[in-house]
Amino acid sequence: MIVISRYKSILIILLLVCSSLQSLAQTKFKVESLNFEGLKKTKASFLTRIAKVKAGQETDSVVVVTDIERFKRLDGIAFADYKVESVGDAGYKITYIVEENFSIIPGIRAGQAADDSFSYRFSAFEFNGLGRNIIFGGFFKKEVFNAFGVFLEHPYLFTNKLGLGINYMDDSTQQPLFFDPNNSDNATDYVFTNKGFETILFYELNFNNRFEFGVRTSEESYVFLSEDDAGVSNAAEPNIRRTAFRGSHEYVDLDIEYQNVSGFRNLFETTVFNKSNTLLQTDFIINNTIQYFKRMGSKGNFASQLQIQFSNPIENSAFAPLIIDNQLNTRGVGNIVDRGSAIVSLNSEYRHTLLEKGWFVIQGNSFMDVSGVQRPDTNFNDVFSKNTTRFYSGLGVRFIHKYIFNAVLRFDYGINLTGNGGNGFVFGIGQYF
Repeated sequence: MIVISRYKSILIILLLVCSSLQSLAQTKFKVESLNFEGLKKTKASFLTRIAKVKAGQETDSVVVVTDIERFKRLDGIAFADYKVESVGDAGYKITYIVEENFSIIPGIRAGQAADDSFSYRFSAFEFNGLGRNIIFGGFFKKEVFNAFGVFLEHPYLFTNKLGLGINYMDDSTQQPLFFDPNNSDNATDYVFTNKGFETILFYELNFNNRFEFGVRTSEESYVFLSEDDAGVSNAAEPNIRRTAFRGSHEYVDLDIEYQNVSGFRNLFETTVFNKSNTLLQTDFIINNTIQYFKRMGSKGNFASQLQIQFSNPIENSAFAPLIIDNQLNTRGVGNIVDRGSAIVSLNSEYRHTLLEKGWFVIQGNSFMDVSGVQRPDTNFNDVFSKNTTRFYSGLGVRFIHKYIFNAVLRFDYGINLTGNGGNGFVFGIGQYF
């Protein structure tokens, strides 16, 4: 009885302490002034505009912490913290302490194209234009064919919730088409061209929920590359001009501390096309991506992503819209090795900080990627059939600059564990997900 009584006393004390801490965290106090330290490029007026804490109003520590997490998600900010100082009867002075990213990022990439020729890509982007988180820039690439794109996005153009984006791309790539749905090794090469404008509205409902609505008008065409491909005669060359209407919802609950991330993110996106034809049969594409991150000790970070993509079934046509690719869903598999109208992929990895000196970080990475595809003229049940399932595992390394936005050089080597495909290196900029 004495032991039980002691446990009850301890439990009561813990409940009282938790209740007191919760009450303290939600205690309202008046904000006498809102200030910023560490700003170099970012405008204080911009941060004041999107902050939920307002001078002259009451707030609590929960709102202050929410502002900090909001700032850390901005492309122009590497890290943020705060301090609260009493100013007597006038209330409290809140100061947000900001560490900025270097946000003008030039890029260059070189490699081998699909036809074994030399390929390159030049880009330059500003991720914190005018100190207001405006993104603008463009790229030019030569990867068998020339391509370019220009982008302008102002997520907070109209209000602290509503923004606008405009972009234009003229992109041509060499892509394989698989006319035998049961054999992805026998591919016929086409040049796929997609060019057009997109206008996007951004709306931030609250701290966790963001929406986008986009309209893209484009011209799409496939042109047969070689008349020497065996088994292909009178090859079709479909083309279409159409408009795509895209809507997305993003739920974000992430805690970001430089290269380390914990929390949850879900992106649901639907694209509807106003027209199709007998070969380019895509009427809609639905994508849902779930990501989960967990810190493991001071140096470890577990990350996992489940991606489900679905389009209307494709009948009697090899021109399926969804692809299995190195950069999108399966590391080591190769460049566009399979196509279909549905794809399910799971990516999991463990990131470990091997070295951290000031601004420089080296991360080691071990990963497992699994994917399956529904090929044209097959059922959804065939997504994970013997011929369409790919299971890759491998190791990688990341070179990270903590104070330059998205400055992550990524190298991975994936090993095929299913016998369906080869092994391969994957190079990229930014974390894989």
